[in-house]
Amino acid sequence: MNYFRFKIPTNEDGSRVSYSPNWHGTMPKTPKNVTVLLCNDKEGYGIAQTEDTFIPPEVLQITELTAKDILAKAKDEDGVYFGKKLTNRWLTEVLNG
Repeated sequence: MNYFRFKIPTNEDGSRVSYSPNWHGTMPKTPKNVTVLLCNDKEGYGIAQTEDTFIPPEVLQITELTAKDILAKAKDEDGVYFGKKLTNRWLTEVLNG
Protein backbone atom coordinates (compact mmCIF):
# COMPACT_ATOMS: atom_id res chain seq x y z
CA MET A 1 0.00 0.00 0.00
CA ASN A 2 1.23 3.52 -0.81
CA TYR A 3 0.18 6.67 1.02
CA PHE A 4 0.19 10.29 -0.04
CA ARG A 5 -0.77 13.77 1.07
CA PHE A 6 -2.71 15.94 -1.37
CA LYS A 7 -3.57 19.62 -1.37
CA ILE A 8 -7.12 20.95 -1.06
CA PRO A 9 -7.04 24.30 -2.88
CA THR A 10 -8.94 27.47 -2.12
CA ASN A 11 -11.29 29.58 -4.19
CA GLU A 12 -10.42 33.18 -5.05
CA ASP A 13 -12.30 34.35 -1.94
CA GLY A 14 -10.14 32.13 0.30
CA SER A 15 -12.79 29.47 0.99
CA ARG A 16 -11.99 25.82 0.30
CA VAL A 17 -13.11 24.38 -3.03
CA SER A 18 -16.04 21.97 -3.03
CA TYR A 19 -15.21 18.40 -3.92
CA SER A 20 -16.84 15.00 -4.23
CA PRO A 21 -16.43 11.95 -2.00
CA ASN A 22 -13.04 10.25 -2.39
CA TRP A 23 -11.62 13.21 -4.35
CA HIS A 24 -7.85 13.21 -3.88
CA GLY A 25 -6.44 16.23 -5.64
CA THR A 26 -6.10 17.82 -9.04
CA MET A 27 -3.65 16.10 -11.39
CA PRO A 28 -3.43 15.00 -15.03
CA LYS A 29 -3.09 11.31 -14.12
CA THR A 30 -4.35 9.74 -10.92
CA PRO A 31 -3.43 6.45 -9.26
CA LYS A 32 -5.95 3.61 -9.30
CA ASN A 33 -7.83 2.23 -6.29
CA VAL A 34 -7.45 5.31 -4.09
CA THR A 35 -9.15 5.57 -0.71
CA VAL A 36 -9.19 8.94 1.04
CA LEU A 37 -8.54 8.56 4.76
CA LEU A 38 -8.70 12.18 5.90
CA CYS A 39 -9.72 15.58 4.57
CA ASN A 40 -8.53 18.58 6.58
CA ASP A 41 -10.31 21.54 5.01
CA LYS A 42 -9.13 23.66 7.91
CA GLU A 43 -5.43 23.25 6.96
CA GLY A 44 -5.95 22.44 3.25
CA TYR A 45 -4.74 18.88 2.86
CA GLY A 46 -5.89 15.29 2.72
CA ILE A 47 -4.36 11.85 3.24
CA ALA A 48 -5.05 8.94 0.91
CA GLN A 49 -3.89 5.39 0.27
CA THR A 50 -3.60 3.47 -2.98
CA GLU A 51 -2.72 -0.02 -4.12
CA ASP A 52 -1.19 1.52 -7.26
CA THR A 53 2.58 1.93 -7.55
CA PHE A 54 2.11 5.17 -9.51
CA ILE A 55 2.24 8.22 -7.26
CA PRO A 56 1.65 11.50 -9.12
CA PRO A 57 4.28 14.23 -8.80
CA GLU A 58 1.54 16.67 -7.69
CA VAL A 59 1.21 14.92 -4.29
CA LEU A 60 3.64 14.15 -1.48
CA GLN A 61 4.28 10.46 -0.94
CA ILE A 62 4.38 9.57 2.76
CA THR A 63 5.03 6.39 4.71
CA GLU A 64 2.33 4.24 6.25
CA LEU A 65 3.70 5.20 9.67
CA THR A 66 3.34 8.92 8.87
CA ALA A 67 -0.21 8.41 7.58
CA LYS A 68 -1.21 6.47 10.70
CA ASP A 69 0.40 9.09 12.92
CA ILE A 70 -1.54 11.91 11.20
CA LEU A 71 -4.80 9.96 11.58
CA ALA A 72 -4.09 9.17 15.24
CA LYS A 73 -3.47 12.85 15.98
CA ALA A 74 -6.48 14.13 13.99
CA LYS A 75 -9.00 15.96 16.15
CA ASP A 76 -12.74 15.79 15.67
CA GLU A 77 -13.37 19.45 14.89
CA ASP A 78 -15.08 21.55 12.23
CA GLY A 79 -13.45 21.14 8.82
CA VAL A 80 -11.60 17.91 9.70
CA TYR A 81 -13.08 14.68 8.35
CA PHE A 82 -11.88 11.13 8.98
CA GLY A 83 -13.38 7.76 9.87
CA LYS A 84 -17.16 7.73 10.23
CA LYS A 85 -17.31 11.53 9.94
CA LEU A 86 -15.68 11.33 6.49
CA THR A 87 -17.88 8.39 5.46
CA ASN A 88 -21.07 10.25 6.41
CA ARG A 89 -19.94 13.70 5.28
CA TRP A 90 -22.14 13.86 2.16
CA LEU A 91 -24.96 11.64 3.46
CA THR A 92 -27.21 14.56 4.45
CA GLU A 93 -26.84 16.14 1.00
CA VAL A 94 -27.62 12.84 -0.72
CA LEU A 95 -30.68 12.12 1.44
CA ASN A 96 -32.03 15.65 1.15
CA GLY A 97 -31.09 15.82 -2.57
